[in-house]
Amino acid sequence: MTPGAFLLVVILAGIGLALITPSRTPSIHLPSWTKSEAVSKMTKRAVQIVAAVLGAAATILLLPGQAIVPVSLIGAAAGLAAARMIDKTFAGLRRKRRLRALDFSIIAFLEQIHIKLANGNSLLATIVTSGGIANQDICYLQGLVKSGLDLETAALYWIEEFDTPSKRRLVDLLLAKTTTSETLTLLAVLLQQLKDEQRFTLIADIEKRSQLVWIPVTIAVLVPGMIFIAIPLEATLRTLIG
Repeated sequence: MTPGAFLLVVILAGIGLALITPSRTPSIHLPSWTKSEAVSKMTKRAVQIVAAVLGAAATILLLPGQAIVPVSLIGAAAGLAAARMIDKTFAGLRRKRRLRALDFSIIAFLEQIHIKLANGNSLLATIVTSGGIANQDICYLQGLVKSGLDLETAALYWIEEFDTPSKRRLVDLLLAKTTTSETLTLLAVLLQQLKDEQRFTLIADIEKRSQLVWIPVTIAVLVPGMIFIAIPLEATLRTLIG
């Protein structure tokens, strides 16, 4: 690669870095897992830049004698698009796992809040003192409340960081202007709804996995059977034809 082409690749890498928009985070003290996510976002940017550089370099090497500028642009765009597509796929899987873990943890969280409210504790105290829930989103909400924010502001930050339907239902319940008895009733209703939804999800997953099991079993049964039938059938056809 000529020095001019190498310089062009470096410029394209800088352009790719500038095109990646920075993420917006609340101006408060964040827990450690959000800091690790910030590091992963920086790593993602670096991977995208490397993919753009490699795409430009590979295109220049594969198409010698062509104009360097358009070839480099095409290669950089292709590398960046491939990196973003792969990252989007893995991000969707991570979001699905995080959403499933949050849905399960919210039930345990609401059960503790229900018990503490029934014992006469305040809502803020129940949110802060509910423990034993190893979920990053629940811990984030507790950290926001412990930092001195009011419940409404903490809820807004909490939803903004990772928005899910279960979060919104919980926030609507926590911010509702209701008495303690009404809050306990709403908690019981929401708990039952979440348990029914999780039961339905688990049954659907079990049925889906059971269906997936039948695919290799069916193939393993049909293929030897077809071979077992085809051999004598071929011999019989040859005899009839002869």
